[in-house]
Amino acid sequence: MEALLASDREREYTVGLLRRHWLAGRLTAEEFEQRVTEAVRARFVGDLWHALRFLPVDAPPGPPRPAGGGLAAASLVVGLFALLLLMGSFGLLFVVTLPLAATAWALGRAARRSGGRPSIARAGEVIGMVGTALSALLLAGCAALVASL
Repeated sequence: MEALLASDREREYTVGLLRRHWLAGRLTAEEFEQRVTEAVRARFVGDLWHALRFLPVDAPPGPPRPAGGGLAAASLVVGLFALLLLMGSFGLLFVVTLPLAATAWALGRAARRSGGRPSIARAGEVIGMVGTALSALLLAGCAALVASL
């Protein structure tokens, strides 16, 4: 088995764990300083585990997953559904498609801001904008028709 090189993030995580153990009274100040020095100088992940010897710890967190991936896909699906429903009903279901399209717009915007799948999030956001605009236009047309009666 090959030794894995330690990253700066893993070193910082280890130092944070050591600090918590020192504050909890599991380490003396001298032990804390010695182990922090070991952690900062650690080249391999095994060296980081050595700095945590005899201390209760969980495994370090894995690489961060990009957030918003599910929101991006949901935005695209909801937006396409709203647009297809609007076109399939010849605009008659604009009352239903308006909140759906606005939801797709908001989901796409949230997904894009959280950094998950920017192209899918942008597509869902744009489709939501188009669906919202078309539904609002039909709503305005109905309001004008009712007002003229």
